[in-house]
Amino acid sequence: MSRADEDRRAAILDATWRLIAERGYHAVRIADIAKVCGTSTGTVHYYFPGKHDVLTEALKHCVEHAFARQSHELRQIDDAYQRLLKLIDMQLPKVGPVRDEWSVWLQYWAESAIRPELRPVHNEFYARWRETVVRIIHRGLRQGVFRDVDADQVALRLTALTDGLAIQVLTGSPAVTVTVMRELLVDFARRELLVGAVTG
Repeated sequence: MSRADEDRRAAILDATWRLIAERGYHAVRIADIAKVCGTSTGTVHYYFPGKHDVLTEALKHCVEHAFARQSHELRQIDDAYQRLLKLIDMQLPKVGPVRDEWSVWLQYWAESAIRPELRPVHNEFYARWRETVVRIIHRGLRQGVFRDVDADQVALRLTALTDGLAIQVLTGSPAVTVTVMRELLVDFARRELLVGAVTG
């Protein structure tokens, strides 16, 4: 694929995930994507034969950008606990790109629940998300700032808590704001991991 083709494909994916975040997957037509990109529906179909292909590839595009952003930010922080707090902050669905990314994830979850063929992609990226947390916990164990825990189990619980809280934020639960979400996640991390933390 030429550089021009790669750039055009990336532009289509960028437009697609933003439209999905804004309008919802089922409300976005190929014609909408083409219009935003200033191209034809035939061009969109050239790169992505069907709408489900666009959804899957848009999710990959969205997630890869998120992982790249996270990796860059986290590498700047040596202390494991501060690194984990930074990761928590980067997961908060504030208004802007991160909230849009959460919106795409939420819609992909819904599609994956009824379309098994979408699940391998979802599971691959979800494993990467949990593995990011596992690596930070192992780092904290090596540094002596985290107490001895089962890293996989804590990562499973933290990611599940993150997702559950984010869904409530995105769906407008009056009891769960971005601020409340952060407080609960930080409290969980402190109680479960920090050496000397009060757990009672």
